[in-house]
Amino acid sequence: MHIDELSLDELLDLNEQICLRIDYLRARNDMLMLSHLRLGQQVNFMAPEGRVFGTLIKLNKKSVVIVTEDKKQWKVPPALVNVVKSV
Repeated sequence: MHIDELSLDELLDLNEQICLRIDYLRARNDMLMLSHLRLGQQVNFMAPEGRVFGTLIKLNKKSVVIVTEDKKQWKVPPALVNVVKSV
């Protein structure tokens, strides 16, 4: 398929299908990650300020809440969270 040959209506339809597929894949990835997370786990994620470490305090359908040692709370998508492994 060459997108240069598609009409505006065909491109809009293709765009809608792509967006739906992206939403589905993100939701599936979030659900998979949520199944591995437990309250009280030590986790980390990348923020604009750098890597943030904290404790998982709430699990939602589309986000998790993490509290850091300085009591700052972060609400992030589950797919961005990494569990900190004990050594």
